[in-house]
Amino acid sequence: MEINKFNEFRIARRFRLLNRSIQILLGLCLIASLNYLAAKYFDRIDLTQSGTYTLAPESKAYIRALSEPIDIIVTIPNDPEQPELVQIHQHLNKLFREYESEGMRSGTPLIRIEFVDIYRQRKRAQELANRYNLTQENIILVAQGERRREIRQGDLYEVAGGEIRGFRGEKAITSAIIDVSASDEDTIYFLVGHGEMRLDDVDPLRGLSQLEAFLRERNYTLATLDLAIDPEVPEDADLVIVPSPQASLLPEEVEKLRRYMSERNGRMIILIDPGRRHGMEELFYDWGILADDMAVEDGGPDFRAQGGDFIIRRFADHPITELLIDYQITALFGQPRPVRTDPGSLKDPRLKVSQIIGTSEQSWGERDYRTQETITFDEGRDLKGPVSIAAVSTRSADTELGISIPGGRFVVFGNSDFITNNRLRAFGNRTLFFNSINWALTKNSLLNIATRPLESYQVVMSERDLNRLLLYYGTIPGATALLGILIFLIRRR
Repeated sequence: MEINKFNEFRIARRFRLLNRSIQILLGLCLIASLNYLAAKYFDRIDLTQSGTYTLAPESKAYIRALSEPIDIIVTIPNDPEQPELVQIHQHLNKLFREYESEGMRSGTPLIRIEFVDIYRQRKRAQELANRYNLTQENIILVAQGERRREIRQGDLYEVAGGEIRGFRGEKAITSAIIDVSASDEDTIYFLVGHGEMRLDDVDPLRGLSQLEAFLRERNYTLATLDLAIDPEVPEDADLVIVPSPQASLLPEEVEKLRRYMSERNGRMIILIDPGRRHGMEELFYDWGILADDMAVEDGGPDFRAQGGDFIIRRFADHPITELLIDYQITALFGQPRPVRTDPGSLKDPRLKVSQIIGTSEQSWGERDYRTQETITFDEGRDLKGPVSIAAVSTRSADTELGISIPGGRFVVFGNSDFITNNRLRAFGNRTLFFNSINWALTKNSLLNIATRPLESYQVVMSERDLNRLLLYYGTIPGATALLGILIFLIRRR
């Protein structure tokens, strides 16, 4: 009898041991599975209002377009006795976490970060100096293959009046990534010779100096084009921009642009203002666009700024305007002219014209804006709103084998003020024009780009506020502990 009880006890003990082993094994499998799922399927959410811990969409777009890894090497020392160096490393560490996270693709990092202390890691520092021909210290080196770019410590901060006003490390690093990863640089020609706005002009109302800096920073090669002198549009022209001509182009100049667009599948962006005779009617006709000789008037209270500028809120669904629609970003224009689809273009199946920007329901295109003293809408003569003030056109080209391939791209804005120095940074103006350039150059993967500053916040609290906060957050745990003790004492009795 005792032997049977002993055997039963031994069997029960073995079952308990087996049960515990299975539980431990299942627990380990659960932990491993959760870690696998967390590593493979995860999402990072930035809860700050301004996106402090999120890269700008521009940076994300360029990182996603990378095909080869980028090396970022930081040689700025982290000296705890120098507060400015400690602050730089804090900002860089936070920023680089976002780059590494965004650059991870199928477990392979496309953004590789390395901090090198050149005073302690002498051998590694010498290797970098020999490989990249470094000539200075305290820099951030961004490299891909043989291409490299150095970012100086002073490039990381915006300084005004001798004081640091903001951290612009993301802007500098993303610009360097674009530079070293680009296989070639697109060349943009700006037309001159007809009173157009100039890239070297710092005038706030007609100058484009800020636009020039913005485009050069993104590795575009900029040049001027004078069709009265040049026999044709240069072969290296990836895009031609006509920024607000004040006089008509000559017929032979227009013919050169027409040949560039039709024979070479060219890319053009034209900005024209009301009251200016541009002489490009035949070019517009080729691409199915009408630019009526009218001035748009808008009586909508939500569509006019206090200074009289047009607040553009109506965008059609298009890659150029997608970001502005998604984030409900507006644009700020001066007085525009209508730019719309030519009804005759519907007969050409190879031509596709889209109206992308419009004014309010209360607006109209005024035909007699030069002569009418009191501007009023005339039924049957004026153009009833909403009025299209920007249009894009594409033409497919047929090959000898009968295959239809993408052809040229044509963009027309009925206003030029939105890219001038005093308006370029207003609302979504810069994003709108930059997206237009990228779309014209068929860089759709690099659209949806908006630049946002990195900001930091500090919560300042008095001792009374801290005590009150401690009371608030200590009430619930304290009440729970008291309830637990009370239940424990009751159960003991």
